[in-house]
Amino acid sequence: MALPAVLTPGTIRVDTTTSRRHDFLADTIPPLPSPGSDSHRTSSVLPPMNKKPLRAFSLFCLAGLFLPASGAAQCKDQLCRNLQNLLDAAVTDFREYRANRIAVPDASVAGAKVPCQMTAWANNVPMLICYAQIPYQAAESWYAGALESLRILQPAWQFKIDSPAADHFSDAGPPDCAVPATEGPYLGHCPLHLQTTKQIDGTAKVYLWISSLSSPYLVNRPPGPPKKTALAPAAGGCDDLCQGLKRAFEARASTFEDLRAAKTSGAVSDATIKLRGAAQCSVNRTSKAASNAAGTQYLCYWTEASASDADARFRDLVSRLQVLVPSTWAIRQEDQSEELTGTKVSAWLATAPGAKQEVAVYLSNQSVGLHIRSWN
Repeated sequence: MALPAVLTPGTIRVDTTTSRRHDFLADTIPPLPSPGSDSHRTSSVLPPMNKKPLRAFSLFCLAGLFLPASGAAQCKDQLCRNLQNLLDAAVTDFREYRANRIAVPDASVAGAKVPCQMTAWANNVPMLICYAQIPYQAAESWYAGALESLRILQPAWQFKIDSPAADHFSDAGPPDCAVPATEGPYLGHCPLHLQTTKQIDGTAKVYLWISSLSSPYLVNRPPGPPKKTALAPAAGGCDDLCQGLKRAFEARASTFEDLRAAKTSGAVSDATIKLRGAAQCSVNRTSKAASNAAGTQYLCYWTEASASDADARFRDLVSRLQVLVPSTWAIRQEDQSEELTGTKVSAWLATAPGAKQEVAVYLSNQSVGLHIRSWN
């Protein structure tokens, strides 16, 4: 995903061609308030702001935590000094930059211009991002210089470094900080990310972003949705799907009369047993394609969200039925094609001696069907 050579205010697009964790959606980054406006949009969910003395004391504490006094004195080049200014600004929520009272420094080095600008994460935490696409060797030098400077400026921070092949990734922050998710950072997340990704044309894309250290939007991560709990198995380790299959399979002996519900439409009856997750289960008449033999079948079908989910459903039913059918039944699995559409269908079939009873499970794209048949 190409970025413009010079960033413009508004949407920032971050290279997501690598299988890395920093792939937040550019279109979810809202623009920051216009110059001269309040630091953040008003929100009913924001906690009330404390009085100015307490706010000043908080910023003083943050400065003590994040900005070692000796860092600036140890800088030997302009990149280091600019990084110092960027980190200083993060402590005060980038207030001066966002109000356009002072210019945002760049992160350039000799032979490689790397401009920086303000934007925000999807959760409204302000973020400063620097980006350029530069020659690969210049990118290597830029990454090494930036990493060395950041370690000087923040000796107490933990740097998580990963350099697969020709790419480099580093996340940094207080010890044990976590990498932010795509929506943005919360308390306990690393505020800084450094990245270079080599391109096929001999250049590399370089990124540096620093999240605000004092934004009122920087809060504890909200709890996620409750985890789905699996249904407890019944006595003997047989869950409700297992028991439903057993009852439906045993009903073949009475040609499924015990499973017919009162509601009937022609030759089709709703089944009194509906297997877990099935869209519909019914009892109806059927006949063999190659003969005039008539019979009755118990039929259930599932429509899944994806082909992989359907495949998992197919395999689960087959594994349960393999235990359920008698050992004397012949079992085979084959690929078939629908007569009308030619669609490929995977079929698992179990047939009783004499071919008077049969179980079949079919898989086609996102659909799964179960047929338990009893022939006259």
